[in-house]
Amino acid sequence: NVIIFGETGAGKSSVINLLAGKEVAEIASTSMGCTFQSSCYPMMVAGSLFTIFDTAGLNEGDPKTMNKSNAIRQLYQLITSLKGGVSLLLFCMRAPRIKDSHVQNWRLFQEIICAEKVPIAIIITGLENEEGSMDNWWVENRDNFEHHGMRPAGHACVTATKGKKKGNGYLFAEEYAESRAKVQQLIVNCALQKPWVVPKLKWITETGILCFKKQVMGKEVFRMIQQCAMSEE
Repeated sequence: NVIIFGETGAGKSSVINLLAGKEVAEIASTSMGCTFQSSCYPMMVAGSLFTIFDTAGLNEGDPKTMNKSNAIRQLYQLITSLKGGVSLLLFCMRAPRIKDSHVQNWRLFQEIICAEKVPIAIIITGLENEEGSMDNWWVENRDNFEHHGMRPAGHACVTATKGKKKGNGYLFAEEYAESRAKVQQLIVNCALQKPWVVPKLKWITETGILCFKKQVMGKEVFRMIQQCAMSEE
C-alpha cells in the first residue's frame, strides 16, 4: 500500500494517471479545501501489484471549507484499516518553491501519522519546461529541503502532463514517458519490503508524547488523538 499526499493542485491525481498509463483518477479543478477523503487504485508497477491511495483535504485551501482535525482523524482511520500496512508515502508537490504548507504536511505524515516508520519519497511536478534535464531542479533545490528537515528516501522530478497535441503526438510525450519510468522506479526502490502496520493503542500513547515534543499542528493534533483514543475504548 502506497499513500500519496500533498495539497490540492500538486498533481496527485495526474501522477496516479501517469503511473496507471491511463486516466483512472479525476483531476481536481478547484483549490478549495475539503473534508478528508481517499480513493484507492490497484495497479501493476514494474511487475508488482501496488495499491495507491490518493488523499485529499490536508491542503492549504480556505480554512472555512475544511476541518483539519476531522481530516487527520479520518486519515488515521485509513492507515489503521489497511491490513497489509503501509509500504511507502509519496509526497507530491509542484515546483518551483517549498512552501510552509509543504513542510507542515511533511512533518504531519512523517513524525505524527507514520511515526517515522515509513519512508517518504518526493515527486516534484510541473517541470516540463525545465531547461535541460528535469533533474536539474533537484540539484538546485535539494539544500532547501535539507534546511527544512525534509530528507526523502528518494525523489523524482517529473511532468504529469503530455501537453498539447503536436502532429501525431503530444508536446511533452518524451518527458511524460521518462517521468512514468522515474516514478515507477522510485516506488520500487523506496517501498518497504515489510510494510509498517499501525500498532493502534501504542500509536495513540506515543503520538500524544510526540505532539508536545515536536509541536506539529499543536492542540489540533492532540484533539485528534483524543478522538482516536475514544474510538479504541
